[in-house]
Amino acid sequence: MRKFLFSSSLLILAAAQAHAAPEAAPAPDAMGGDIIVTAQKREQRITDVPMSISAYGSGFLDQIGGTELSKISAITPGFVIQLQDKFAPGFSVRGITSNEFSPQAEQRVAVFQDGVAVVQTASAYGELFDIDRVEVEKGPQSTLHGRSALNGGVSIFQKRPTDDLSVELKAGGGNYDYYSLQGVVNLPVSDTLGIRFGALKRKRDGFVKDSDGSGTYNALDAQAYRFAGKWEPTSDFSFNLIATYDVDDTKGGVPFKSRTFLPLDQTTGAVVGDLRFWTPTHLDTFGTLPSPYFHREIVGISGTADWRLNDRLSLTSISGYRWFDACQSGDNDGTPTNLIAYHQCNDGKQYSEELRLNFKDVGIFEGFIGGSVFHANNGMSMEMGYDERAMALLLGGTLQNLAPRGLTNAEINALLGPAANVLKAFQLDQQITGAKITTYDIFADVTAHLTDRLELFAGARATWDKKDLTLQGLTPLGPSSLTGGGLLLQPTPGNAVLTGSNSSSNVTGRAGLRFKLTPDVNLYAVYGIGKRPEVLQLNPTTPAQLIPTETLKSTEAGVKFRLLGGRLVGDASVYHYEYENFQTLGLKDGIVATVNAGKADATGFEAQLSYELTPGISVFGSYGYNHARFRAGLYDGNMFRNSPDHKFAIGGNFEAPLKGGTVAFAPLYSWQSKMFFFEDNDRLDLQQRVPAAYSDRVVDEFQNGYGLLSARITFTPRDKKWSFALVGDNLTDKKFLVDAGNTGDYFGIPTFIAGSRRTYRAEFGVTF
Repeated sequence: MRKFLFSSSLLILAAAQAHAAPEAAPAPDAMGGDIIVTAQKREQRITDVPMSISAYGSGFLDQIGGTELSKISAITPGFVIQLQDKFAPGFSVRGITSNEFSPQAEQRVAVFQDGVAVVQTASAYGELFDIDRVEVEKGPQSTLHGRSALNGGVSIFQKRPTDDLSVELKAGGGNYDYYSLQGVVNLPVSDTLGIRFGALKRKRDGFVKDSDGSGTYNALDAQAYRFAGKWEPTSDFSFNLIATYDVDDTKGGVPFKSRTFLPLDQTTGAVVGDLRFWTPTHLDTFGTLPSPYFHREIVGISGTADWRLNDRLSLTSISGYRWFDACQSGDNDGTPTNLIAYHQCNDGKQYSEELRLNFKDVGIFEGFIGGSVFHANNGMSMEMGYDERAMALLLGGTLQNLAPRGLTNAEINALLGPAANVLKAFQLDQQITGAKITTYDIFADVTAHLTDRLELFAGARATWDKKDLTLQGLTPLGPSSLTGGGLLLQPTPGNAVLTGSNSSSNVTGRAGLRFKLTPDVNLYAVYGIGKRPEVLQLNPTTPAQLIPTETLKSTEAGVKFRLLGGRLVGDASVYHYEYENFQTLGLKDGIVATVNAGKADATGFEAQLSYELTPGISVFGSYGYNHARFRAGLYDGNMFRNSPDHKFAIGGNFEAPLKGGTVAFAPLYSWQSKMFFFEDNDRLDLQQRVPAAYSDRVVDEFQNGYGLLSARITFTPRDKKWSFALVGDNLTDKKFLVDAGNTGDYFGIPTFIAGSRRTYRAEFGVTF
């Protein structure tokens, strides 16, 4: 695969016919500063962009030890990442979350890799390696970014080749048997051609141990490869190519932990653990399902080309290809007893092309017009396995009543007596879904500079979308002895492949103004409309369901400033949005299905600030308040999931000279208030189910407010040829949840997933 990426890259470089957008200037070491962003499809200083945006350059990411997107979310107001694992990350911006897995899913928070949309959740969370910058844009961004940027976008940009020959090597090691190795080579081939390539390997044991001593859960074993090429044959013509390849391959799976049933030794019946979500347990699949694991491969290629036609016009093309294959298995009842297990695989292949004409100094106007096409072919296979004998007691409510000890599988069989002989030790349901998606967009955004201090802007995007869907439900080992069909996943009639097709169109837009109060203080206001297109949902045994378009209307106003010669940089904003037809999962007539939660609204305030007190001493901080609530229907008054009302971070970088070099200390503390993991907020009145044993009797599927402390100490010699750093995360070893509920919640036996524990590592880097 790596040879394929390298050879393909050279071929594309040789065949390029256009010119890449100018490279953004490097970011300073403090948060914010004079960082240059491209959120409005042109290079701008962040304080001149009339929208809420947080951006971080490579220097700042190194300063805070930012090797994970979750570290970026910790310091960004209004941005939360729920990271139970890389297969199922949840991205939330101002309370609106995306973590859906169906092949046709439209994410509410878009992720972009070098200008190319990442539309499937299972491939959205990759390695932050050799990064130039990360931009987090909040509010409806459909006009600027299209595909699923309903309420924001996260844009990741790789470093591009520079004119200097360099080699960067880094190695690290830490607790939980952590180690990392990485290398980057920057090679200027000629005056017009440069290439850059790198490789990364990271490995770490998981934070929850297996009670039998055989391993851990939620471990890390990742590889990442990066290639960048830049060709500039003339001053008006260049081409940039980015190719990425990520591999994850871990054993152990997700640490689903039951707080209903104690873990039991299946041979002796002895209790081998407790109900705390961070302590050892034993989890495994059974039957034909593979042991818990996670394997994923992602290939991404982005070719950005730009041709400067004249001083006023430039033509930009972004061509994208992305392929991924991800599989995971696990024990989602959270106990050593064989109840329920799963094996899920998602895959996808997509192509995209965007062509954009940028213009400036056309009278008082600047902006862009363009069009794009996107095509994807996505698939998912979900297998659910059960021990029918255990499920007979679970579905009847007997097993829940035996909590907290529960039963071993041998005790379950003994309790059933002769009835156990007619039930299967392993029953398998399977559901295979697919979606072919084709989308066309036309878009435009124009800024009018009415005076030297006042500008108005407006933009719109029209989208035409077609989806062809397939659904097949199977019981590969025959129908269930309990139901005569499937248990949690129902077979389609005669195991037939159901098909459906749906076409839709949407128009989104934004309008606003920016006013220069002074040359270094900007006021802005913007109104935007974002939409998530309607979706046709196929069902195995009932008619197809058309899920209506979700609509978000947002109003925002703010101030951005750059004072004291650029040493003090920050912004503050207030916003209000209204949401219609919010779709989520819930119980409908006893079946897990899409539920229209109706209307919601939110009012919020966000601020961020960085201040360089003296050369070598800087501080930064951020705060976000987001009061997001449902306003109608089943969840009236509830909080959005993954949406704390309050969130703040504070940190700094303090440098001091030492003999032969400089030592730097960079502490960071982040905190967020109480957060629920599902829109029902674990309310007991919404947990009343039939039979009554399914009802969740305890309100515990939330995470109370908590804070995390991290720090980095670095020594760099005067010649800056090498560095040594000590890095620590969650230094107080705070025990917190990243998810709760899951499959077991529908049977009154919710499971809980622990967050990361205290980690520390040493890193040594050298540059040639």
